Amino acid sequence: MMTLLVIGALLVIVLALAYTRLEKRPGYGPYYGLAKLTGGRLDIGPVDWTKLTRHATPNDALVCPAGRCPNAKPDWESKVYAMPAAELLARLRTIALAEPDTRELPGAPAHGARLLQRTRLMRFPDTIDVEAFPAGADRSTLAIYSRSLIGRKDFGVNRARLERWLAALDEAGHS
Repeated sequence: MMTLLVIGALLVIVLALAYTRLEKRPGYGPYYGLAKLTGGRLDIGPVDWTKLTRHATPNDALVCPAGRCPNAKPDWESKVYAMPAAELLARLRTIALAEPDTRELPGAPAHGARLLQRTRLMRFPDTIDVEAFPAGADRSTLAIYSRSLIGRKDFGVNRARLERWLAALDEAGHS
């Protein structure tokens, strides 16, 4: 019994040291080292809304205007906001970047943003693509796709993120 406890304690220490060592690497922290070892990419890549298909596993969330994502059923449709697309995007970007462990990624479209946010506990990297679309004179709507890179379940993290951002966007629009 004592041998198992010692082995378990040593395993925890080795894993903690490996995690802190990889965390200091550039890129995506601990998963950067994993990607280099496996030859994989951590940036999932930008979204093409017309070709987007959802993950087979429950670890993503999608908000999309009607007809914009023909191959992916959104969790809910985006509403139309009484502001130009550039202003809508700027407001959402401000809300997103105000959250901890969030940063922009390269490769965003002209009226879009690509973001990376790490989960709080395990610091898993989630990629979020946002694009604002004109919807008439001084009106716009948006599409947001938040998805996990690692794991089969996200325990509602991606959906909660989008709900939080949209609620903050609605609150900012009324002040």
